[in-house]
Amino acid sequence: MSLVVFKSAPGRDCYVLWRTSVDSPVFIGDRETTSIRLRADGESLGAVAAKLDLADQTGSSYIDGTGWWDDDGFVVDEELFPSGMGSRFLPRAGLEEFTRAASVGDVERMLALTTEMLESGEAR
Repeated sequence: MSLVVFKSAPGRDCYVLWRTSVDSPVFIGDRETTSIRLRADGESLGAVAAKLDLADQTGSSYIDGTGWWDDDGFVVDEELFPSGMGSRFLPRAGLEEFTRAASVGDVERMLALTTEMLESGEAR
């Protein structure tokens, strides 16, 4: 599945690429490096510009409201955490810090930034 672009905060030049097929971040960078990464993944110039522009405006390249500025946060796949922990919930405000922690394998920080998920799929 394609990559979704989330902007970390309004007015901040920081973007996270999130792979929805695995519910996890795969890249963090400024607008220029994010554009380069999306092009390397096969996105056209027009598609890259559209995704980044929408993320600038709403917080997310999703058109349905997922990940927008007022969204509560994200479900993060259990594969990023120690065995048996299950998926976790990441509040939107922690997106940038979580992605930076994930990029260096700082599981302790990743756990601190997320909360457990209930069996119903809601955050605890």
